[in-house]
Amino acid sequence: PGAARAIGLLAAREVRGRLREKVLLGTTAVLLLLVTAATVLPALLAQSVPTYRVAVQGEAADAVVRLAAELGREVADGGDVPPLASLLEPAGLPAAEVELVTLDDETDVERIVRQQDVVVAVVGDRVGELVVLGREGVPADLEVLLGSAASQLQVRETAQDAGLTDEQVDALADPRVPPEVVLLDPRAPGGIPPEALVVGLAVLFYVSVLTVGMGIAQGVAEEKHTRAVDVLAAAVPVRWLLVGRVLGSTVVAVAQVVLVVGAGLLGAALTGQDELLHQVLEAAWWFGLFFVIGFVMLACLWAAAGALAAREEDLNATTVVMQVLVVLPFFAAVLATDPGPVQRVLAYVPFTAPLLMPARIVLGTAQPWEPWVAAGVLLIGAVVLVLVGARIHDNALLRTERLRARDAWRGTA
Repeated sequence: PGAARAIGLLAAREVRGRLREKVLLGTTAVLLLLVTAATVLPALLAQSVPTYRVAVQGEAADAVVRLAAELGREVADGGDVPPLASLLEPAGLPAAEVELVTLDDETDVERIVRQQDVVVAVVGDRVGELVVLGREGVPADLEVLLGSAASQLQVRETAQDAGLTDEQVDALADPRVPPEVVLLDPRAPGGIPPEALVVGLAVLFYVSVLTVGMGIAQGVAEEKHTRAVDVLAAAVPVRWLLVGRVLGSTVVAVAQVVLVVGAGLLGAALTGQDELLHQVLEAAWWFGLFFVIGFVMLACLWAAAGALAAREEDLNATTVVMQVLVVLPFFAAVLATDPGPVQRVLAYVPFTAPLLMPARIVLGTAQPWEPWVAAGVLLIGAVVLVLVGARIHDNALLRTERLRARDAWRGTA
């Protein structure tokens, strides 16, 4: 067959082989689960509003719980919290639905709480003497709302005794003179911290390159050990075998990345997280470009490492360098987060550039021209390393013994 048709058949064969690997399918399923949980669960948890049934006994208890219910409902509906509440609770009030259960004076409050008919009971005729009864504990959200409501009522009672109106109390609580905020290193708001996005992309790169790359090396070693490569080499040139294998593996790796990133984008779109959607889309293009170039470069080296082995048991020794070349960029991207000469230099090194330059783009430390220059440097380095890997692969593939990289490069046993 012609070169294009033969390479296409070999690539399709490689894709079918990779898709049957349980390790690849398992890691993809785990990544999808993690991405879905990271995008969907926070939105669902933020939308869920807890409901508490609270028993009240006494005039002041009734007033405090009703005010707490009003505050929790205002927060849940996205309304404006009263200025006095914001002053007394600067950390913010939680959203909650509070249902009142009014008890008469003869009702045994402790029995009601022990029977778990209500979450807590609030008892008292004076705001300053209220008692909250709980069975094993009081929910933190409810405790904050009750505390804020009781404090507001106490402040208003004191203000009324002093002759102040509600408008004057609100003016004291909210003077409308906010302090000026100055940001030394302003950063555009995003759905998630940029550092977390960098770690997520690093994990995706690490898992994809390691699982698919190890599959390439195992496939080469298996065909070499079973001598199936002799049949293939008799039909097509050895170089075509490498091109088809790398092309098919690249398709699988890119499909895995697109599937995982697409799941995250879909989750962000369905949950209305527009900032997160824009943030991931902005980083995805550069990450995809650097990922494809870097993966092709590493895939040829993985194939060369597999060709050096005589059987699959030798892969632990022949692929140790490749494993290091995958682990180092991961830790470099995770640890080198501070802008400086180390991060800047590593963004132009072929083995670390696929992660460090997208990381600098996400963190906002790269100049507009730097990604293009880094992509060009990575492309040149990839061409050189692809030629190195191809020569080692071609010289070692038909040898039955285990070879060292230096001997395979020279073409000697």
